[in-house]
Amino acid sequence: MSSSFLKALSCEPVIKRPVWLMRQAGRYLPEYLEFRKKHSLLSCFHEPDLAAHITHMPLKRFDLDAAILFSDLLVLVEVWGKSLLYPEVGGPCIEPALKSAQELYIPSKQEVKEKLSYVFDTIALLLPKLNIPLIGFCGAPFTLLCYLLQGKSGSGFSEVRNWIDHRKEEFLKALDIVCGTCILFATLQMEAGVNAFQVFDSWASLLSKEEFELYVIPYWKRMKEALSHLNIPVIFFSRANSSYPELISSFSPHCISFDEGRPLAELRVKVPSHIAVQGNFPQELLLNGSVLEVKEAALKMANSVASENGIIWNLGHGILPKTPLENVETLLAALH
Repeated sequence: MSSSFLKALSCEPVIKRPVWLMRQAGRYLPEYLEFRKKHSLLSCFHEPDLAAHITHMPLKRFDLDAAILFSDLLVLVEVWGKSLLYPEVGGPCIEPALKSAQELYIPSKQEVKEKLSYVFDTIALLLPKLNIPLIGFCGAPFTLLCYLLQGKSGSGFSEVRNWIDHRKEEFLKALDIVCGTCILFATLQMEAGVNAFQVFDSWASLLSKEEFELYVIPYWKRMKEALSHLNIPVIFFSRANSSYPELISSFSPHCISFDEGRPLAELRVKVPSHIAVQGNFPQELLLNGSVLEVKEAALKMANSVASENGIIWNLGHGILPKTPLENVETLLAALH
């Protein structure tokens, strides 16, 4: 497939810079909210026809250059027999929470394929109907382990800090197992036909720079190297990663998706020209800004890297609920 998105990922020149949005199929869309009145979130992940339908929703409304599979970072924990719960209020929950690294194991490829068959079935439904690239994804090892240990999201993930401070060897063992399983899951999505892949390390922002070097970078690097033979570009994202452009660049990922912490032009200069950068329009501005403010900020960002290759427009994190559709339309028009 030839597309501006895939060309930008390879740092090739493009006529029109590509744009897609994290969580582009989600709670800001009125059609999604209406659909969810009839279907639970878990059923939307588990039933391929529902997941495929939701994946298409933003594509029917907006001029986007990539689709991202409608799924969740946490589905991989079902491989280890964990249950996923999505209460109407609050974040996702995993039951039971992980108490020992001995509960984890690296499954066979066939086991992942069978237990998460709904993910691969969704990909199979989507591919014949898309004329733009499809992005697969998974949670990164550290973020998945945060949820496994805590059982739910939280501001501090106190149980994670407890393991890092008092059970470090076991924490590293668990990270190693989760990383190996992430590689299997990513491999199967690539073999199923996704055109690009993104690794989400949403909770790496909990870590100091020294901890980021220890608990994030080695596992991102391992994933990149293990997947390289499949020739599918891999994008790495975490919150607070705009503080570490040189560190992340050290293992030469295909692309770094940055949060909104620093201007994209400043980050592009710090990242070698053979590595693409993605981001990083502030999602809070998209939610709360006026149409004029969104347009001016988008044009300023676009003009700041006008002469650069390897640019993919996105947000600094996922699009927020209640984001005005007019603001989204304005952002896309300005960036295109």
